[in-house]
Amino acid sequence: MYDAPLISPENKDSSAEIFASLPKVVLSADVVAGHSVSEAVKNVLDTLQSNNVIYAELRLNPADFADSLSDASLADALQQATSAIHGHAVDARIILTAQSDAAHVAEIADAAIDHDDVAGFALVGDNIDAHAGVLKKLQDNFVPFVIDGGFDDIEAGVKAGATRVAVGVDIIDDFSATVEGIEPGQLTSWIRDRHIAVETNPDEDIAHGNVDSLADHPLPLLQQLGFTCAVGTTALTQQFVSLNEALGYGLEEFFELTVAAMQNSFSTQEHRQHLIETVILPAYEELSDAEFAEDAAAREAEEAEEADDE
Repeated sequence: MYDAPLISPENKDSSAEIFASLPKVVLSADVVAGHSVSEAVKNVLDTLQSNNVIYAELRLNPADFADSLSDASLADALQQATSAIHGHAVDARIILTAQSDAAHVAEIADAAIDHDDVAGFALVGDNIDAHAGVLKKLQDNFVPFVIDGGFDDIEAGVKAGATRVAVGVDIIDDFSATVEGIEPGQLTSWIRDRHIAVETNPDEDIAHGNVDSLADHPLPLLQQLGFTCAVGTTALTQQFVSLNEALGYGLEEFFELTVAAMQNSFSTQEHRQHLIETVILPAYEELSDAEFAEDAAAREAEEAEEADDE
């Protein structure tokens, strides 16, 4: 666990320029078809770089780039993607992706198992149960996977061993109101208590009509209830600005989201720790005030001593 640096008072009301300069982590950057794989990967990496993204996981669905998917076209897509990543400044990994209602889900999952350049697998859509055998094979081969679907599909994915879940606003359908407050249900309690990362995309939820405004989005509630949350979108600077303007999110909240995303990436523990300690923490520490932090620590010590005396 990493504590957010105590932000200097003059940086509390940060500007869009400061948000743009923050190091960012994206766990679900879609590689959009319309070009060759290498060109499509480069396009998304360029966008990520313009958002100061230091680590990204690219969702690549090989079926989007081939009229007929075969072992050869799979291998070619991976080779093009890998070459584009290796030649770019953004530190990125490939997440092979399949639509649950499409053919070749098993073949794409097998490619995720067989290729060392692939960090994980994402299954998107409904009827996740139909691919239980595929998910078991991934788990048996120690390939992490994310489930991106509706609430019922998230349940099937979690039972199958999903490492992360990408959910819409309907996750709160499992919550209930009691005299003590909002309580997660059985499934969402399991997700929270085992720190299964929840990927959200608030601006996209608004664009798709899933929620009227950011004020109605469940992200703040999820964080308040102790869920491990990450915000996933290619245009992450704009998402930070939106969260700041609508919900009052500031540097402390963005630090928490960024560290959570990095810690729940499909990279190695050593690499995650390296980026947090050498890139993310120093960037936020530059916005902190050492004297302010010392004064705050002294006040906390005095309050603790007074409490002991009582």
